[in-house]
Amino acid sequence: MLARLGNVFYWLGCGIAALIFAGGVAEWFGEAQYRADGRQVIIFFAVAAFVIWLIGRALRYILSGI
Repeated sequence: MLARLGNVFYWLGCGIAALIFAGGVAEWFGEAQYRADGRQVIIFFAVAAFVIWLIGRALRYILSGI
């Protein structure tokens, strides 16, 4: 039962990370590429997406009992 919940959290984390990453891409094509701190904005989005994905992955590992 907990393994299934871990999978749900993992896939939820993947979905949220994909949305954050897509927001970063949209920001890049919208305005960030013309700003002086554009790369920092994109790096922030990428790191935020990675952290969310990593949390989902950790919950999957913890709840699977391995």
